[in-house]
Parts: sequence; C-alpha cells; structure tokens
Amino acid sequence: MIALLALACGSDPGTPALGEAEPETAAQVFARLAAPGPHAVGYREDSAGWTDPDVGARDLRLAVWWPTDDTSGTEASYWHGAVAAGPGVWADASVAPGAHRVVVFSHGHQGYAENSSFLAEHLASWGFLVVAPDHTGNTALDGSERQTEIYLQRPGDVSAALSWALDPADPVRASADPSAPVLLGHSFGGYTVFAALGARFDPAALDGCAAATDDPFCATMTPALTARFAAGLGDPRWAAGVAMAPGDFGRFGDGAGDLGAPMFAIGGGLDPGGDASDYWSALQPADPAHRWLRIDGAGHQSFTDFSGLLESFEGLIDAEEGFRILDAYVLAAALAADGDATVASLLATFPGPAPGASLVGPAE
Repeated sequence: MIALLALACGSDPGTPALGEAEPETAAQVFARLAAPGPHAVGYREDSAGWTDPDVGARDLRLAVWWPTDDTSGTEASYWHGAVAAGPGVWADASVAPGAHRVVVFSHGHQGYAENSSFLAEHLASWGFLVVAPDHTGNTALDGSERQTEIYLQRPGDVSAALSWALDPADPVRASADPSAPVLLGHSFGGYTVFAALGARFDPAALDGCAAATDDPFCATMTPALTARFAAGLGDPRWAAGVAMAPGDFGRFGDGAGDLGAPMFAIGGGLDPGGDASDYWSALQPADPAHRWLRIDGAGHQSFTDFSGLLESFEGLIDAEEGFRILDAYVLAAALAADGDATVASLLATFPGPAPGASLVGPAE
C-alpha cells in the first residue's frame, strides 16, 4: 500500500540530468499502456479445487492466459470452445522467459471466466499471468438465483485460483512471480474483490438476515455462516484490488473502506446497478492510496466482452474506446501495485487524459 501511495501521489522528480529523457506525461503513459504489450498471448483451460469447511468441495474451471513469444500456433477459443479468442492468442503456447506477476479475475453474476477476455489478453501481452475461475454454481450455465453460500465461496474461489497459479507444477505456473498479486473483478466480482481484500461486513446487514425474506444474501444463512462473514473473508496475499462496476455495497456499508490493500474502483456513468460511487464514499476517507475512475458513457456491460451488445443507452461509450480506457488504467494499477514508478503520472493526474473518463483521488 505504501508503494502505491507514493507512486500515485508522486513527488517532484526534479529537472532531468543532462542526457536523461523527460518524464512521461499522463497522456503519454496512457497511450503507452493502452497499446498492446510486447508479447503474444498463450491460453488454456485448467482446473482447481478447494474445500469449504461448511459447504464442501469446490471444483473450478480455470481460464489461464500468459505472455508468449510464439508467433504462430493453434488459435485459441474460450468458454468450452464457444467463443473465438482475439488475434494472436495461441492455445497451449510456450511461456515467455522471465517472471510474470499474477492477476486473478472474478466474473460477475451469471458470467464466466473469460467474459472480460479483452482485459486478460491485454494484461498477458504486457507480461502478466492471468487466471480466471468459473464461480461454480453462479455462471452463465446456472440459474439466476443466488444463495448465501456463493457470497461466502467467491472469495475462496479467487484464493484457490491464486494458490493454483503459485504452484510451480508446470512451465507456465513455474514462471509466476509471487510478489504483489492483483485481484480484478466485475459486478458481483467487484463484491468479491472487496470481500477478498478484507472489507468488513456490516453487522446490521448480518443481523437483518433474521427478518429478511427475499434477500439472496440471507437466503440460506446459518449462525455458522454469519460468524464466518463477521470474521471476514480476506486473504492477506493480495497486493491491490481493481473492482469494476462493483455491486452489493449494502453488505459492507462503511466497512467497504476497511481493506488490507489499495483499491482501484471503476464505475460507469450509465450503469444503473453499479455501486461504485457508494464504495468510493467509504474508500475516500479510509486511505489516500485508493482511486476511483468514472467512465461517463459506460454501462454495466461496458466492462465485459459484451459491451454494446447486451444493453443500449443513449450516449453509451463505443466498446473499443471503453476497452482502451480500461486496458490502460487497469494495467497501470497492476503495475503500480509492485512499485512501477513509470505509471505514477497517470495515477496522480486528475481527472486524467482520457476523454469521457475522470480519475478521482484523495480529497476530490
């Protein structure tokens, strides 16, 4: 957290010494990070599992992306082969030399592991190992109902995905750099990010389950599960979180600001269901390392591969422009979590260089 705070707030680097290049402006950093990275992308499906002490065994399908220097191969496809991957994404490619930091992605309610593949591909092209679990029982192949257990299991799912990535059982995972893993999520996955980074559940929300009749969070609540929520679901291994269009703010209230790592929250100005502004109200006084990015023309699906396809609003941002903004800022947050000073100007420039997007920081 200290490293990200120092980068984001920045200090005057002074006048460059003779022969040194001028520091990049925020606009230059944005343009650099919005462009694809130096690598092509490898992809495969895999699996992981863990055992919840109250609910039982969890089997998770994983989508995995990594940087490769391969220039050809078998074109990858996603979600059981139903969706084509982007150009330059090769199935079972070799892994590029070097150590690759880990990003874990949590999909939204009734989503699937690859439903924000544009971001996973971009991060992998810049050298990250990206792992995304299907949240079993809460995917596009499952029903729309939620029960208490999925709120409990999601943070465990992403912890299991991180543990899988850090197990050097094959060449891809052996390349993983265990320092500064980042958790990224959308919608219900945004809730997952907050819970996994240690957000404190609102005691009143937990107590209210005794009288709730139609709240899915309370649907199958038991005293044992209530105690686990009250104790917190955080994993101290996460170095930073990025929550896109996060929902379920009412589970935490002011406790959303009680985190163990910096949070980069992103909201859409045309998102009728996201709680990003409420989350920011809790984050702002808690720690000056936190950031909020508002994309004025973004709807709820603008953070997924279905941008512009599943919703239609006047003024909805063009999908590719929205992807460009997200590619740059999410990458900046991931790089800053490990102390990369080259992104400092972008994270300390308010409102920022991207038209239609406003970055908010301390006291803003």
